[in-house]
Amino acid sequence: MNHSSIDLIRIPIKDIYTDNDPDVDVIKVLGLAQKYLERKESLNSIPITVIQERGSNYRLIQGHEMFHALVQAGKDWVIALRIKEDTGSDEQWKYELDLSTIQLNICTLDANEFERTMDYFQTTIKSFSKLKVNKLVLDFANDPTRKYWSTLEILFESKSGITKSNLPLLEKYLYASPDLSELKPITPININRSSEDDILDQLQRLKIEPNTTKLRKIDSVATARKIVADDDRIYWSLSKHLIKAKTGITTALWPLIKEGFFFEPAPTPVPNRSKFLLSQLTSAKLKIEAKSRDLDPTGLLKTDLVKLLSSK
Repeated sequence: MNHSSIDLIRIPIKDIYTDNDPDVDVIKVLGLAQKYLERKESLNSIPITVIQERGSNYRLIQGHEMFHALVQAGKDWVIALRIKEDTGSDEQWKYELDLSTIQLNICTLDANEFERTMDYFQTTIKSFSKLKVNKLVLDFANDPTRKYWSTLEILFESKSGITKSNLPLLEKYLYASPDLSELKPITPININRSSEDDILDQLQRLKIEPNTTKLRKIDSVATARKIVADDDRIYWSLSKHLIKAKTGITTALWPLIKEGFFFEPAPTPVPNRSKFLLSQLTSAKLKIEAKSRDLDPTGLLKTDLVKLLSSK
C-alpha cells in the first residue's frame, strides 16, 4: 500500500459513523470513559482506525470501545489512523486488520508451509479436527506436481479428512492457481523404444493435466518399469497391447495418456519367432507360415502352431 494513503490525524467525533457495530465490552467502555474524564484535555493514546469516505465522513473499522468511551466522556475529537480507500492498492490493510481472510495458494507453499497449514486446520478449525495431517504431508508436501495443481480436489485422493462436503470451508483459506509459464507442452514419445526415465517423466507430466485424477492413482515408477521390462513392447502397435501387458494402464486410463505416446513397432523379424506377433495371426496364416518353413501344420491348433513356429 502506498504510504501516502494512511496518516495519523485528529478528527471530529461527529464525523465518524459505524456500521455492523460489533458487541462492545461495556466494562471497558465505562472504564475508559472515566479515564478520559479524569483529564479534561485527554484523548485516546492509541489511535482508532477509520476509512475516509466521500466528503468528510469516516467509517470506524477498529477501536470501537475507545470510540464509544470518548463519546461517553463527551469528547469532541479523537486520534485516528486514517485510511484512504481509493488507493488502487491490493488493500493489504484489510488482511492486517482481520477484515478479510487471507487465502494461500497451495501451489506455492513449500513443504514446511504445507505442513504448518494443515496442522493449523487440524488444531484450529473444528470441522477439520480429525484431519490426518501426517498422511497429507506424506502424500503432498513434497509432491513435485503440486505447483501445477488447478484444483484443491486432488486432496481428496489422500482420504485424510478433506471431502466434497468440507471443501467450501477449505476454499476460504486455500486456492489453487498454478504458474504454467515454465510448463512445456506435451510432446508424444515412442512407447516402443523410450527409456524408463523418459516414460516416467511423461507419465508424471500427464498427471498435471486437468481431469486426470484417475491417472494420479497409478504408481508411475512401477508402470514405467513394467513397460520397459516387457520384451514384446518393441512390437506393440495398438493401445490394447499396452493394456494387455498389465503395466498399470487400463482401458479407462488410456484416454488420459494417449496424447503422450505413439506406437512405432519394430519390423517383423524373419523368420518370425515372436510369440507376441505370431499370436496376432489367424490359424490360416500360421499354417501358411509353417509350410513356408517346411513345417507340417496338419492337425495343430493355434496355440500349438504358435509354439511350433516360435521354437523353430
